Amino acid sequence: FEKLNKIAEKRAKSCVPAPMPSLDHLSLSDYDLVYEPSDDTYLFLDGLNIEFGDDDDKEEEEGGESNSENKSSIETTLEIGSGTGVLTTFLAMLLATSKKSKVGVKKNHYVTDINPDAIRISLQTAESNQNSEKGIEFKVNAIECDLASDLLPRMDASIDCILFNPPYVPTPIDEVGTKGIEASWAGGPNGRIVLDRCLPQIARLLKWPHGCAYIITVDENKPQEIAEHMMIKYGIKVTPLVRRKAKNEYLTLQKMT
Repeated sequence: FEKLNKIAEKRAKSCVPAPMPSLDHLSLSDYDLVYEPSDDTYLFLDGLNIEFGDDDDKEEEEGGESNSENKSSIETTLEIGSGTGVLTTFLAMLLATSKKSKVGVKKNHYVTDINPDAIRISLQTAESNQNSEKGIEFKVNAIECDLASDLLPRMDASIDCILFNPPYVPTPIDEVGTKGIEASWAGGPNGRIVLDRCLPQIARLLKWPHGCAYIITVDENKPQEIAEHMMIKYGIKVTPLVRRKAKNEYLTLQKMT
């Protein structure tokens, strides 16, 4: 796993920074209600751009896998805990303009969040980044719920791509589980309380065998332990995609297939 982390660091250093979807519709007071995009968001966007951007298809790098075959067939995406909605909006924009997207295939984008302000703002972000002249048109379905609970069991094994930037910061357990902005970062002991609850849901929702999920971790989350658990219990492979140091921690975007 250490070798794969090194490859992910190299990949992050060499990639072209992804453009952030417009958030001009938000005011400063909105960031009192939802998580403001930060280093983890930028890393996530870079990873999505590597996976789903229309640059010449990346050759399979050492320790990496090409996603070129999958991107053309993606029909349904889900972001769990959407916050501002920038991740889903960015992915939807990439898929809407991709040369490899199948013509006539309708994309269904879902976002969930336990915070009602995040639901409202995610929809605003999607709407504010539409551009019919450039072919950027998509619809986002927003559901206020705990993780992906309201999608189970009706959407079992039906999601092509899942995005999750969990509350990964190690905190006292009593800070976990609120409906306010604290829910966006408080992860409890090892930063794993919410993530561990979500992993079984991700395993249920992913379409087999070509579904993929992307999740942010920090080293305190013990990602190698997560990888071993997902492989043993669900047969899901976890590989570091991009990795970068931010302040006093290492952030990694893990890819699950």
